Amino acid sequence: MTLSRSLKWIAGVLLAPVVLAVLFIAIFGWNWLRAPIERMATERTGRVLAINGDLTVKFGWPLPQVRAAAVSFANPAWAREKQMLTADAVDVTIHLPQLLARNIVLPEVRLERPIVFLEQASDGRRNWLLDLQQKDEEARVRIDRLTLDQGRLGYDDVGQKTSIRAELSTSDTKSAGEE
Repeated sequence: MTLSRSLKWIAGVLLAPVVLAVLFIAIFGWNWLRAPIERMATERTGRVLAINGDLTVKFGWPLPQVRAAAVSFANPAWAREKQMLTADAVDVTIHLPQLLARNIVLPEVRLERPIVFLEQASDGRRNWLLDLQQKDEEARVRIDRLTLDQGRLGYDDVGQKTSIRAELSTSDTKSAGEE
């Protein structure tokens, strides 16, 4: 076998999985990833993540964008509210180099018509910490920029006897005469 023929075989073997993955995604779309993502989130946090709408991905390096429609993420059993988050859609930008280093860094997150409830128990557990006991400060997702579009936000701290509820909406700051 000549060197050029060997190189062609090696290139073919290396490119075949990539071509098959692209064809699979082109035929079936991204929705096939919903179940593995939901299962992984449930295993790591002990809470149910549900993606009931379409999942779409826009490639980009180092920041691909993922959009999931009709998303909910449950609260832990001790929390007052059943859901920590429900949203009509969630758009996230993922920092791939950090993800490869096993850190979850989201430079931008946009929630459409969200309902978000953050809670802190009297024993220090926080529902936004994603470990099974909600006490590990390292078990959080770093979000650099968060946009909540037309939603509700709640925060309860039992130990501090604090309860806050807010309605959030975006508005165009331009007056009617400006363009």
